[in-house]
Amino acid sequence: MKKYGIFGGSFNPIHYGHLMICEYIKEEMGLDKVIFIPTGNPPHKEIEVSAKDRYEMVKTAILPNPDFDISDIETTRVKLSYTVDTIRELKEIYREEKLYFIIGMDSLFQLKTWKKIKDLSSEIEFVVAKRPGYLDDEKINREIKYLKENFGTKIILVETPLYEISSTDLRDRIKKGKSLRYLIPKKVLNYIEESEFYKNEL
Repeated sequence: MKKYGIFGGSFNPIHYGHLMICEYIKEEMGLDKVIFIPTGNPPHKEIEVSAKDRYEMVKTAILPNPDFDISDIETTRVKLSYTVDTIRELKEIYREEKLYFIIGMDSLFQLKTWKKIKDLSSEIEFVVAKRPGYLDDEKINREIKYLKENFGTKIILVETPLYEISSTDLRDRIKKGKSLRYLIPKKVLNYIEESEFYKNEL
């Protein structure tokens, strides 16, 4: 059975940190493919760059990697999007594959607030990227135990390299006219510059 990782996010914009973490987890978990799922209309925040443009930026960023793929399952959805709905739809598409949902350590501590987390936990296992020195093991293990006991959540921790960069920081650098070399793939940076994204963000 093939194993696919599912990696969702607003990707506003996508950067080398996203790509590095997915490549690392792909190898550590023995995944055959990682599918990027740009959010469409997330229920928890507004995004100034359209779903279509964020989809195109992700598509451009992952193009050189044959083991990376992209799905428009959320960007083409009109209604508010929740992860449990997306995973159920993906399981209908990938009936023969084992799916894993890749998240960061921040998301691990937010899982208990996700809509229908108990239902979601029965649908898929989570793979959490554990950055070195981010939090002590006791706190992480306590959260994993809480999720398992209350929602039946299955968590796999994967040690990943430290890469301290965020999309928020990148948007701020763009607004201030600072360099993004070695932070964002060149073709994605070209797309951002041509579209003049983030320059007027307050």
